[in-house]
Amino acid sequence: MLSQNIDQIKSDLNINKLDETKYFPKYFEIETVNACNARCIMCTVQEWNLSKSDEYIMSMELFEKFVEEVSHYSDWIETVCLNRDGEPTLDKHLVQRVKMLKDVGIKKVTFSTNAQNLSNELIAELLDAGLDDIMISIDGFSKNIFETIRKKLDFDKVMENTLNFIKTRNQLNSKCSIRIRAVKMDENQHELEQWLTFWNDQLSDRDRAYIMPMHSWGNQSYEEQDTKVKYYSNKACISPFSTMILHVDGTAPLCGCDYSVKHLLGKFPQESIKEIWNSDGFEKIRFAHENSNRNEIELCQGCNIWDKNYEE
Repeated sequence: MLSQNIDQIKSDLNINKLDETKYFPKYFEIETVNACNARCIMCTVQEWNLSKSDEYIMSMELFEKFVEEVSHYSDWIETVCLNRDGEPTLDKHLVQRVKMLKDVGIKKVTFSTNAQNLSNELIAELLDAGLDDIMISIDGFSKNIFETIRKKLDFDKVMENTLNFIKTRNQLNSKCSIRIRAVKMDENQHELEQWLTFWNDQLSDRDRAYIMPMHSWGNQSYEEQDTKVKYYSNKACISPFSTMILHVDGTAPLCGCDYSVKHLLGKFPQESIKEIWNSDGFEKIRFAHENSNRNEIELCQGCNIWDKNYEE
């Protein structure tokens, strides 16, 4: 049975036929750092493999090979995000990586950060390097709630750095867009309306403040409800048709939820991005989603990280 939302995926990816997605990924999440300076209560950081310090940060050699390959597809690629699970500002090469991608014509370079390390110097360097977009996670309006959720972070410092980023962006007349995001949970839901009003007042029309629901990391933090699993059983996820994740060591997992690489689909640069994208592993996953068999994959059962139409 053909999945119900294939036409929507084609529209979102601006393609006429689904087979066009095999050409190359349109979106990348490159895990330049597999470490974090925070211990947020909804995160899986305690389950990451942090035992080998030399592997915390992606080598420049591996990153250069990535840049070389994607440089041939800059017209096709929509976005390269310079993080997956870790905190990218722990990487001393972050500014250089942004510039390298912009120099080969990548249209949109972005990353997500907790803003603890967004110093004035780093802000100026990132904007000068051509950063197109930044997403800052701030999961509370009050100091107490924020620090209850985002453990090991300093609320006052995060607020100062975030407001400085907005101010500097405006002063430099940079085109960089800013997204401020909160994850809705029991601890903070009572103050999210106030949070949204505050951040909307700080941002310009090209920016966005938004609240997203928690997710299960593909049934790894908690099991999705049966009703949700059933609802998504015949709906394809856009991720296997659009997005490739590369961890610090070059491993390519199923998707952004697959933080422990339960589904190893390839290893870059032993295999090229093109080869990994068209591997049997990726093809089987796409076939399952396209034919309403996504529930064969445990991580995909009821997962709606890229689809917020479902409401409990």
